[in-house]
Amino acid sequence: MSSVPNSPVTPRSTASEVATEQIVVAPTLIEAARTIVRGPSLNRTKTAGYDVKEGEKVLLVEKATDDHEVTAALVTAMNELGATVDVFHVDVPDRPLEYLDEFRGLMHNLPDVKADPAFDAWRKRLKWLENVAVKEGYSLLIQGEGGPLPVLDGTRYEGVPWYHRATFPAAGFPWPLWDAVNRVAWDPIWTKGKSGEVHLTDPEGTDLRFVLKPEHWEAAHYERTKSRRRFVGDYYLGHLYGYPTPPYDPMPTVTGVVAGTLNHYGKPFPRCRVHVENGQVTRIEGGGEYGEKWREVQERTRNIQYPEYPGPGLFWLWECAIGTHPKMVRPPYAFTLAGHAAMFERLSSGYIHMGFGTANGNPSESWAEERGLPWGHLHIHLQLPTYVLTTVEGEEITVIDRGHLTALDHPEVVALAEELGGRSLLSRAWTPPLPGVTVPGDYETEYASNPAQWLEQHDAAGFALEESSGT
Repeated sequence: MSSVPNSPVTPRSTASEVATEQIVVAPTLIEAARTIVRGPSLNRTKTAGYDVKEGEKVLLVEKATDDHEVTAALVTAMNELGATVDVFHVDVPDRPLEYLDEFRGLMHNLPDVKADPAFDAWRKRLKWLENVAVKEGYSLLIQGEGGPLPVLDGTRYEGVPWYHRATFPAAGFPWPLWDAVNRVAWDPIWTKGKSGEVHLTDPEGTDLRFVLKPEHWEAAHYERTKSRRRFVGDYYLGHLYGYPTPPYDPMPTVTGVVAGTLNHYGKPFPRCRVHVENGQVTRIEGGGEYGEKWREVQERTRNIQYPEYPGPGLFWLWECAIGTHPKMVRPPYAFTLAGHAAMFERLSSGYIHMGFGTANGNPSESWAEERGLPWGHLHIHLQLPTYVLTTVEGEEITVIDRGHLTALDHPEVVALAEELGGRSLLSRAWTPPLPGVTVPGDYETEYASNPAQWLEQHDAAGFALEESSGT
């Protein structure tokens, strides 16, 4: 197999190539596929499984930037169960990520941000295929790696949050164990967090404090604005909400700084410091081209009153999402379309992504779209955070300790891991490389001002793809 420079997979460009190419799949990928196709179907992009049964008909959407060995593994595993699979291939040219891709992917009604058809095709789920799946009687549609999925009439809908041969082995993590990790990690926030205070820090400069206000435990708080209620007793798989979601009324108490160099879809940017007071972004410092565009949009939306927020302005903290999967890794050449950016790693256990702006699927988004106003949200990733909850009784609970999700040490979780295969199941497969923090070097002089260059030289280039027919 030939390859595109700086890409770990081989893009295809024609339907005939898709039909005729023969792929030899690594055993580790087959085993992972066999696990995930049997897991429970929960209608999530961060999926627990596909629950495939004999006689079912499956529609799997594969993009040219997706890893074809993963496609082959999934098809093989579903065929073994007696299901038939149609693969719909989407041609998408690969390219390196750009600083403004986060705006292309997550912001709307910004006429000065030039669209890129390749990026749009890579990022978006094909909504018309949702209609096809229902009309043609498919039992299951598989596509997408982020955001909420609609409920289809008679067709299950699941995502693929690991469409790369380096990340797909995580799909083989035993479902009962991931369920236990999520439950145990979420339990102290939900059962002891009401009115408690959280202190969130990170070696890249985050230092944030906030109170978990009691109204967010009440369904009526969300019903007032018809907002989606995500902060609930049942955990949100692989995306635990460490901060309650909108609406915010009265004023939130979030104050401090969020700092980092990564987001969901864009090229790693010079360290950006986002200053927050009472839940709202007041100042954006640094960030290179990413930070400059963010400042422009902040100024443009400064006087707009969005329905779910207690004052004017777009950029309020709505999302503090905790990853829970110990086997999720960053793939090689992650910061290309074929590498899927930092979307995979946000699921890694102990990793947090912070979102500022409108919440996915909430009323502020439809309200702004109807009026042609900017909406959406932007991210900063916390790669090695510490999340400490102090309850109203004074108990101090460390949910994450320098990137380590402490639920992985809980006796219930450890006992289940030993029952299912050994404690090594809970060892983290990947630790974010930060010079002077987790690997040799100096963060300030070698990384902070140009993380993209450092990552290209020290991270992706040194990654080996084992047991792969494509290497």
